[in-house]
Amino acid sequence: MGGLSGKPLKPHTLRALKTLRAHLPASIPIIGCGGISSGADALEYGRAGASFVQLYTEFGYDGVGTCRRIKDELSALLKAEGRTWREVVRDSVESLSWKEPLPSPSESPVHGREATVEKLIEEAEELKSLVDQLGDKFSGS
Repeated sequence: MGGLSGKPLKPHTLRALKTLRAHLPASIPIIGCGGISSGADALEYGRAGASFVQLYTEFGYDGVGTCRRIKDELSALLKAEGRTWREVVRDSVESLSWKEPLPSPSESPVHGREATVEKLIEEAEELKSLVDQLGDKFSGS
């Protein structure tokens, strides 16, 4: 049995990362992985909304110096831009993440226990719908 790993995965994992980032709040970190073989690849994942990156296949191909090489490349790119990884991640996560829609002026604030339970049920149903839509995108339906 074999599997697909490394560079051929990169376009697919970046697309999945961007989809997840758009459907998740900024408070949920995402680890980007799949086809990262350079500092530029790692930076691309950070700009797409990953909080962290993970290496595997390239480490197997390139050996123990892989992580240091990619970190050094990433550091050089960030230095040239005058930015840090934290700044890149913060900016991309803040701009690309799902945000709670603002309530319309006609919506009244929730008061009392029953209204709170009703609101939670409504929000749970909406969340289920979003998760189902996301599942459909990944399954190709």
